[in-house]
Amino acid sequence: MNDFSSFQNRYFVTAELVMEKPLHIGKGASLEPVGTDLPVIKTADGLPFIPGSAVKGVLRSEIERILRTLDSQKIKLGGRRIWACNIFDEKEKCISRESKKELEKESEEKFTQKILERSCTACSLFGSTEIASRIYIKDMPLIDEIGLRTEIRDGIAIDRDTGTVKEHAKFDYEVVPAKTRFKFEAVLENVESWEVGLFGVVLKLWERGDIAIGGMTSRGLGWGRLENIRIEKVNGKDLVGYILNGKRRPVNLEEYVKEFQNKLEEGENAQEQV
Repeated sequence: MNDFSSFQNRYFVTAELVMEKPLHIGKGASLEPVGTDLPVIKTADGLPFIPGSAVKGVLRSEIERILRTLDSQKIKLGGRRIWACNIFDEKEKCISRESKKELEKESEEKFTQKILERSCTACSLFGSTEIASRIYIKDMPLIDEIGLRTEIRDGIAIDRDTGTVKEHAKFDYEVVPAKTRFKFEAVLENVESWEVGLFGVVLKLWERGDIAIGGMTSRGLGWGRLENIRIEKVNGKDLVGYILNGKRRPVNLEEYVKEFQNKLEEGENAQEQV
């Protein structure tokens, strides 16, 4: 598993997110006297944007589902378990408080190495309280802000017991309209090629329109597609050229996805032979 002790590689992923349905990513109740109940989050200039943290959470969730499915089938990658822990349950975390206390008795070098070894695949990629993330998602700005106008929609709250509308439960909320485009940018650092392939699998899902982001997705909001996915790479040997000139080398994401698929098939075959 790669760490941050040296620069090994960096991948730059760019794409355009085209909303097929309206999008609502809220910031809580409005403080404006005549504002909507649930406004969308905006920049200081009043332009809607998608926080990178929101996108990272969705992508992590999708990857965790894939990893848990593969782990339940006992499929390993190169003899290595690929899995996702439950970061919200102390008993199911890959690095619990008790195990961390035991590891802290080791030297600093061994402590770091064992944390890396014991971290699940999801935590090693997206980070945890013990390990830094190797995937970074930037805030997603509008690609074309000219003429954009948000919309206000009405909503009602339903009483779960009676199935009827709650009294005095009408509210309104703001959405960014369909066909709006946002710029997607991600950076992957010190990752193995199969990890790029795993990330690429989720991007392919998003490219097909199978991922929703934001709030009220059960109401049909937040569905969109990635377009014009592009990936560039910088190796350690190219570091000086990148620092001085920003030089990057275009690579084919499909090849990384195919490599990940091939490694999974090898793991499936090995499992069948056991």
